[in-house]
Amino acid sequence: MLIVAAILRTLRLDTFPPGLYADVAANGIDALRLPQHGLQAIYARGTGNGIEGMISWLDAVSVALVGGKPIALYLTTVVIGLVTLPVHYLLGSRLFGRRVGLISTALLAVSFWAVHYSRLGYRTVLVPLFLDLAFLLLWWAVQRGSAWRWALAGAVIGLGAYTYTSYRLVVLVLAGLVVLRIRAGRELPGSRESWALFALTATVVMAPLGIATLLHPEVLNRAAGVSVLGGGPVWGIPGRVADHTLRAIAAFNLWGDAERQYNVPHLPLFDPLVGLAFLAGIVVAVRRWRQSRYALLLIWLGVFMLVVALSDRTPHMLRGSGLVPAAYLLAAVGLDAVLQKLWPRRAALAATAVWVISLAWTATFYFAVYPTLPNLYLEYMGDRVDVGRFIDASDWYGRQLYVGITYTRNGKVNPDPFRATPIEYMTEGHVAWTFLDYRRVGDLPAGVPIAVVVDAKDSFLLAKLAQRFPDGRVAYILPLPQRPVVVFLHDAGGPFHPASIGPYSNW
Repeated sequence: MLIVAAILRTLRLDTFPPGLYADVAANGIDALRLPQHGLQAIYARGTGNGIEGMISWLDAVSVALVGGKPIALYLTTVVIGLVTLPVHYLLGSRLFGRRVGLISTALLAVSFWAVHYSRLGYRTVLVPLFLDLAFLLLWWAVQRGSAWRWALAGAVIGLGAYTYTSYRLVVLVLAGLVVLRIRAGRELPGSRESWALFALTATVVMAPLGIATLLHPEVLNRAAGVSVLGGGPVWGIPGRVADHTLRAIAAFNLWGDAERQYNVPHLPLFDPLVGLAFLAGIVVAVRRWRQSRYALLLIWLGVFMLVVALSDRTPHMLRGSGLVPAAYLLAAVGLDAVLQKLWPRRAALAATAVWVISLAWTATFYFAVYPTLPNLYLEYMGDRVDVGRFIDASDWYGRQLYVGITYTRNGKVNPDPFRATPIEYMTEGHVAWTFLDYRRVGDLPAGVPIAVVVDAKDSFLLAKLAQRFPDGRVAYILPLPQRPVVVFLHDAGGPFHPASIGPYSNW
């Protein structure tokens, strides 16, 4: 099973995904700079935005081994995705027995979501790993009871806060379990001292993140901007919430994420058979909700569904990563219950057949359907990666180098440094260049040789350059697919021999 999972996560990784999106490239830049700047709890992403540091810490290992290439960032999440599987198995087998643990892990190993997100480079893939690990270690502490196990469980649940913002809702899951046990008149397992130690170690581990957040409160501002609550007038909130909730529910079996970078548009989370098993698992869990292990799955699923339902765009399965382990455990519970009732003697064979069909579903949609979607090269900013490769491989002979990128919205031209992020990653530590804001073209020095890399179709910026430098010229056209790029030169400088970069590669 792990071999199949590894093949699905590494096959054609050298060319697919065909680029490196700017958000992932920004993580790579932080990773490349980590030896100079050290570990940071939060990495800034502009006003009102920032990310937790763990993905950049892990990316730093990859870029140290492989170099500043897209493949390095993709290998990080490939490894995370593979490590998640044995942890998920341990949790599933401890809660529901080896059979359910194996079924759930096998289905997760070949699911489209897990395969795709293991290859994307985003930090969200850390959430399933740390949720599985947090609940596994807490279960272990409850069962074995020694102080160091409680401390370890607390440390790991605190460490998970450095993965992705939605992970912190794990507190609501634990609180929900506590409330259910109290209402049922049952005592909490473990002593008060054990729970105090658990909470203390979690708090200590999270303290640097909390301090960094207090010192830079602006990193919290983005939450309102990506919430359904900010998507229109206040009086429309109930309707929007209801609509988003229905869409979030439909994402499991009917109508999934429409964003091409995150999904084959509208492909649901589950294939048809696993989707039916998931519904059966919901029925089983609801009937047995008084048992803590089933209550855990229902609360876990419900809490992290809120992230999807309350997002500005729904279903947004990048943000919904926290519900994935619970969903696949429920699918395994449902599939096992159905097979044990209908075909107890053939249950293993039937489960294997479901797994094979799920594998075929993922392989078909990921490797046959997904690559045929139009404009994925531009969607993943493969053109920007190629520009970075070109800049890195060319000799600029002492010219001051600039990169100019714009976009037009509502008839207004805007500078676009965001799309320059993959270029920055590909050239970090190799070639120095400056992003050119079109409003500052008039400030470019006239008495020194310069080179400006510009989109060939950006007639607006090219016209401004020609106006500023009447003696300038377009010296070279880089014939990238769909979006060619030109090199505008001013002053003779040294000879310019542009590099040849060949077909796109994540290496």
